[in-house]
Amino acid sequence: MKKLWKKCLVLFLCFCVMWSAGGIGNVYAKSLEEIRQEQLENKKKKDEAESQKNDAQKVVDDLQDEADDLGATYNSYNKRLQSVNQEITDTQNAIESANASISQLEKELAEAEAAEAEQYEGMKTRIQYMYENGSQSLLTTLLESGSMVEFLQRAEYVSSITSYDRKMMNSYAKLQETIKEKSAALSDKKTELSAYNDTLSAKQDELDDLVNDAGNAYSAKKGEVSAAQMSVEEYNAKIQEFRDNETALEGEAAAAQAALAQQILQQQQQQQQQGGDTGGDGSDGSDAGNAGDAGNTPQIPTENTGGSISYSDADLKLMAAIIQAEAGGESYAGQLAVGTVIMNRVKSSLFPNTLSGVIYQTNQFQPVRDGHLALILERGPNESCTNAARQVLNGYRSGDWLFFMTKKWADYYGITGYTMIGNHAFFRNWGAN
Repeated sequence: MKKLWKKCLVLFLCFCVMWSAGGIGNVYAKSLEEIRQEQLENKKKKDEAESQKNDAQKVVDDLQDEADDLGATYNSYNKRLQSVNQEITDTQNAIESANASISQLEKELAEAEAAEAEQYEGMKTRIQYMYENGSQSLLTTLLESGSMVEFLQRAEYVSSITSYDRKMMNSYAKLQETIKEKSAALSDKKTELSAYNDTLSAKQDELDDLVNDAGNAYSAKKGEVSAAQMSVEEYNAKIQEFRDNETALEGEAAAAQAALAQQILQQQQQQQQQGGDTGGDGSDGSDAGNAGDAGNTPQIPTENTGGSISYSDADLKLMAAIIQAEAGGESYAGQLAVGTVIMNRVKSSLFPNTLSGVIYQTNQFQPVRDGHLALILERGPNESCTNAARQVLNGYRSGDWLFFMTKKWADYYGITGYTMIGNHAFFRNWGAN
């Protein structure tokens, strides 16, 4: 269905061209030349757009690199901020723990002081009692004692109570000293932790500012990247327009070429009816690819070989140049085949009867139009193409072909029986061969 649609479009364009011109003559050559100029101009604009797109993409890439750097900085600051926040949390927890420990020590100190005071009061009472009633108590103790042993035991008891009181007083005093030392150490630690917390808070504020600044810069740079990327997308859209136009121009060129081919086919049919030289239609050559020899093995034709011709060094150079322009990347057999087409056209009444006339015939060979041929002539053709040119000028023909193009276009135009050599389909007649 797609091929049928394309063929219908080609036929429609051919009709429009013929109707507007009132015939088939040189108007097709002029129309095709205009199309070629549009193609060249379209290609130039497409290349410019692609170059501008590449420049815009470089800007995008550079901005993205900057954005990535800013993002890395932002993430780094953010991680440091999170670390400081954790340190602040840990420090505040340590301060709270120190406060709790200090509170507990203060409670223990108060209890120790109370116990000491109670012990002290009890001891004072006992000392006062013994002082005030000392001699009587001792005498009473002596008189009431049944023996000296009992007296000594009672005296030792009194001494033990006094010793106990002293021991407990000393113990409470040491406990208070220990509690005060621990409390002082915790107070110092708390002071140190508070100072460190203040330092961390200042650092937190500083990192907050850095994170905010880096985040804003990162966001702004991402906005620049997005804006630059939109520019790239705009160039992509332009390039696609040029590509679509390129496809449309190819269709127009194909239509114009088909019209020229129809003209030559009619001339060929007329000459066949008159018994003259049989010919074909006029499709131009197609750019050669890089593939090697493929398809049918070329055979020496039984007619239209033409034999050798008299040629100058300029003719040899021109023939070699057109062969290189059309088949420089093909095998030697493919180069001979292109030279064969040129020489067969020289000998056909449908084409000019000189080498330069055939090669420079209007709209017949793409390298002539795009300047590729002139460039090769300026630099000089290579040895392989020069040898192929010399061989065909001296009479060698690998077929009776008058035309060649890529297989894609040969199939598109319905050419049958063509011979494939490398990337080119070679044939004599437009249609069945």
